[in-house]
Amino acid sequence: MSRRRGERPCGAYHEGSPLNGPKLDDASAWRLDTFLVPPRTLGDPTVVLDGAEGHHALHVVRAAEGDVVRLVDGEGVEALARIDGARASQASLSILERKTHRREEGALLTLVQALLKGSGFSEVVRRATELGVAALVPVTTERSVGRVPKGREDDRAARWLAVARSALKQCRGVYLPRIEAVRPLSAVGPFLAEAQLGLVAWEEEQVAGIREVIARAGRPRRIALVVGPEGGLSAAEIEVLASLGARPVSVGRRVLRADWAGPAAAAMVASAVGGLLP
Repeated sequence: MSRRRGERPCGAYHEGSPLNGPKLDDASAWRLDTFLVPPRTLGDPTVVLDGAEGHHALHVVRAAEGDVVRLVDGEGVEALARIDGARASQASLSILERKTHRREEGALLTLVQALLKGSGFSEVVRRATELGVAALVPVTTERSVGRVPKGREDDRAARWLAVARSALKQCRGVYLPRIEAVRPLSAVGPFLAEAQLGLVAWEEEQVAGIREVIARAGRPRRIALVVGPEGGLSAAEIEVLASLGARPVSVGRRVLRADWAGPAAAAMVASAVGGLLP
């Protein structure tokens, strides 16, 4: 979105507006521009947007003094804030209203996703963030095509985090997913152990569907879901995951693209449990 300085953003308001502006629970608040601030900073009466977020607010979105924007800290707190001052790429804001969400508002889904070729894993990060996935665990598998070059682990992690941050602002979410370090599939035992239900999407499973398995398990709140790479998971890998407590499930009779299979299965989980994180 682009506009000239001084133009009001969609849904923005000035202090003293006869309508007193939108509230966080109003539908109009969802049209406000959203920016990410560091965790635990929205408890103060004022906050500063600087760095990349300040640049985006003032030079990309072209927010101006008097505009009201929505802020989130990625850990469950959102607020409405008015821009009181702006210079260079730094904006000072006053908090007008804040709201703290609890993780108990939705199910906690950990998506264990095999690395994919090209930008495939970044697309999974984007869609998983939009859905409200709590954590993403990138893994290498027997048939993985995607790899993280040696020495580039930090760069790749930073890229995935940037994708998640952008997606969180776009989808008006509150919680930023935790993105774990890349590890082999055989090392996902702890994530399955801490879940109340472990699932693995497998194209050869013809009977057990995600919704049915979750319903029989009593709609648990902590779920781990494993999804393979372009070539799928091998029978040996399925056996290993089953020994760790993961239940093979079907996501339907059609073969999905690898960068869509994980988010599609996550959406099925979200539907079955009544929603993920806000």
